[in-house]
Amino acid sequence: MTVASGGAGASGQLAADSPVAPSPGAGLNSGEFDELTMVVPQRPGVDGRLGSDKPARADVPVQGATDGRSVVRPGRPDAVNGIPRGVFPAYRRATANLAVVRPNCGLTWPLLAGIGKVESDHASGGRVDVAGTTRGKILGPVLNGRAGNGRVTDSDKGRFDGDLTWDRAVGPMQIIPQVWDEFGADGNGDGFRNPNNVYDAVTTVAVYLCSEGDDLKAPRDLVASLLRYQHSKDFVSTVLRWMRVYSKNAVLIPNEKGGLSTAKSTGNAERKVDPRQVPDVPDDKTTSPTQHPSTPVGEPTLPDPIETPTHKPTRPTQSPTKTPTKTPTKTPTKTPTPTDTPTQTPTETPSQTPTDTPSGTPCTAEPTTPSCTPGGGSHG
Repeated sequence: MTVASGGAGASGQLAADSPVAPSPGAGLNSGEFDELTMVVPQRPGVDGRLGSDKPARADVPVQGATDGRSVVRPGRPDAVNGIPRGVFPAYRRATANLAVVRPNCGLTWPLLAGIGKVESDHASGGRVDVAGTTRGKILGPVLNGRAGNGRVTDSDKGRFDGDLTWDRAVGPMQIIPQVWDEFGADGNGDGFRNPNNVYDAVTTVAVYLCSEGDDLKAPRDLVASLLRYQHSKDFVSTVLRWMRVYSKNAVLIPNEKGGLSTAKSTGNAERKVDPRQVPDVPDDKTTSPTQHPSTPVGEPTLPDPIETPTHKPTRPTQSPTKTPTKTPTKTPTKTPTPTDTPTQTPTETPSQTPTDTPSGTPCTAEPTTPSCTPGGGSHG
């Protein structure tokens, strides 16, 4: 599953001539990975960053897009594997949208969540309103060609980024205006395309990742698509590591309160492109395969507990109705006509049973006496 290119061993580095063999089924060897990463494009990526051929600071887990199979439950506000409640549905909806228009793309929500974590820490911790629009604008650094950023002069007349001189990446997925003009999508179906809306932004990224006909379930295609987004081994490694975390065990956390701070020239997007900072979260051991189809968060009518009340009430309602109907009808026919019962038993039982049974007095005869059976059944 892991191919380390420039990120193996205790030092986090790998010599350029060191062969690296992928795990069985990884589908991408070190030579193919180096081939994808060595040709650095001159144009900036989706978020305005320039490409780099620097080695990753940690191993790159080369694998295809993975599904979120664990049950996404509520978690602690400070959970490292948490996704804000106001952002998580956007990842799920974008995946559903692309499954319709690009069914062979193999896109999954943990992959989108990994990008959202890296680019803006899930819209700065979920600082969005009920419609999924950020409370304020998330802007990247000014794209003036400095600090590893591309040099992109204003292309939107400040419409999205408010800058009439330079372009800036915009929104929770950090999309530059030129990419937005080409791929911008209406993810929530409200008739508008807004890069500051998490549904629109995430769906736009989904469209971009699937635009080259790649099958993201294949390791090579997934790495290639992420390199188009930002040509950086650190970026690929960090996104894939977060994808793995969310695939194994994601939890929902509350949205952060308050609005976004005003963006300076360096931006206010919480970009965290460092694979060494991604935690190793264990699998969710409590999930069985039968629960997976019925656990999508954000759709309260689907979880398993809904089925429980519909089955349990039928059992107590059936047992009371069957007991009175069967017990009284069989008892009177057997009790008056015993043939082998001693002569004293019939004379005492008929005289006491009719008067004792209605008053609720339990039968005191031996269990083998036929006349005691209905008394025990009707009051039991």
